[in-house]
Amino acid sequence: MLAGGLLAAMNLQAAPLPGFVLSAQTEHFSFYSRDHQKVDAQKTERYLAQIEQLLGQQVPGRAEYYRYATAQELAAGTGTYAAGLTFARSGQIHSTQEFHAHEIVHLVAGQMGNPGVFFQEGLAVAIGNEAKWQGKGVDQLARGAARSMPVSKFVARFDSLDSDTAYAVAGSFVNRLIKTHGIAKVAQFFRACGPSGTDVPAAFARTFGQSLDEAGAAWAASL
Repeated sequence: MLAGGLLAAMNLQAAPLPGFVLSAQTEHFSFYSRDHQKVDAQKTERYLAQIEQLLGQQVPGRAEYYRYATAQELAAGTGTYAAGLTFARSGQIHSTQEFHAHEIVHLVAGQMGNPGVFFQEGLAVAIGNEAKWQGKGVDQLARGAARSMPVSKFVARFDSLDSDTAYAVAGSFVNRLIKTHGIAKVAQFFRACGPSGTDVPAAFARTFGQSLDEAGAAWAASL
């Protein structure tokens, strides 16, 4: 899966990882790279502040940003083949990009609660990717799949679906939640799920006043 990702915990050793050197430091980030890979430290710092304000959530301490040249190198370092991967609770971003908005959203959102990978990736696509996937609008990409099964099944089966379909559907659905209910309500839902993500459907219903599949039907009809 060549995409962005989030993991709540990790067993990687403390920074710096082997082969990486400190290349820049800001108030909220230490940037590590190897082979002279560039990072955009100031843009990353500014974007973090924007997302913290948007979601009403601070990232504690100073996060670590590891810059890789390729997804293969990232896989060797983290065990996951991806363009980016965030360990939110440990405050680490691993990325093949000098600035990675998708992963910064994960870093902030991961502090709020864990509604599961569908919502975490959906939020990162809706905000960090500006509701686009592979350069196309997520609503356009999700239209064909949206009516194929209830959204609760997309939530449950996210990891087993084709990644392009899964990310587009999640991004489109969460983007509609933001447009319909506002970003503060979506953040409230994340917090209602808690760090362990227990009983996500009940937290969704309490927060939005309708079941997951009711909201999914309205979303699918809007596409």
